[in-house]
Amino acid sequence: MSTTPGRRARGRPALSEHDQRRRLVEAAWRVFEQESEERVTVADIVREAGMSSRSFYQHFSSKEDLIAHLVEEVGGEILRAIEADFETPLADPVAQTARALGTFLELLPSVAIDLTRLEGTIGGRVVRLRQRVVRALTDVVHAHLVKLHAAGEAPRSPERAEVEVLVAGIAELGIRCYSEGRRQELLALQPALVRLLVRGLT
Repeated sequence: MSTTPGRRARGRPALSEHDQRRRLVEAAWRVFEQESEERVTVADIVREAGMSSRSFYQHFSSKEDLIAHLVEEVGGEILRAIEADFETPLADPVAQTARALGTFLELLPSVAIDLTRLEGTIGGRVVRLRQRVVRALTDVVHAHLVKLHAAGEAPRSPERAEVEVLVAGIAELGIRCYSEGRRQELLALQPALVRLLVRGLT
């Protein structure tokens, strides 16, 4: 995350639409790191960004709209990072699975938002974004396991539905643990989760 930006100095050119939006997003990340999302207000975010409420509403319809954007942003980051983990092969498929799972758990806190408090269309949008991320992760993990089987490194090629059940379960467990402040408990489960993925899917 970048450092806290100050207000635009007098005489400096106005920020572009893209830079305004980016400043608000980065400010929101910093505010959410310090306080739960239910206690954070739009006023807190614009104060952190050094911008006005008017500027905020030019880019987002509400705080929940911004949260949906954050979830989507991190979902893409998680997917790209795990794809990179699988693109760089390790001799041991278990170690490769552990590396990818470690990446997932490391990035997951950014989307550990209690979505049950977000009602209406925005809450539904966030839930759909999470579902899209799980489906995309399922595709990546399934393709990896199919390759292992084709290379003779796994006894079978699992059904996609099997992969989705495990990926969705781990994602839900992770988000619940992080949102409830049980990070250490989740991290301690990592070896068991790796065994579950490797033994359950190969």
